[in-house]
Amino acid sequence: MTSDELIESLPSDLRPWGRLWLPVLLRWSQENLADFLMNAAGMPWDAAYRKIVRSMSTAEKVRELEIRRESLEKLNQQNAEFVTEQRRLFFSLLAKVLQTLVE
Repeated sequence: MTSDELIESLPSDLRPWGRLWLPVLLRWSQENLADFLMNAAGMPWDAAYRKIVRSMSTAEKVRELEIRRESLEKLNQQNAEFVTEQRRLFFSLLAKVLQTLVE
């Protein structure tokens, strides 16, 4: 499987991270990569993340921050839509309760 095929096999929201992190991991020695993969499941996620980030170039770190910002913007938009929908639901239920009380 090629790097491109591996990245394409990821869920779409993880592909930007795969495009960024895979080259970083592939620069590691075979021994370092094997050690990371063997221990990643047992190590805290933030320790694994820091290990990858420490290996990034400055340009890769900038791109990582851009991906993070884009992800947060998307989450904020989704949250805003959810809150709006919850408010609509609350006020429609409140209106129905008030109509029932008036009748």
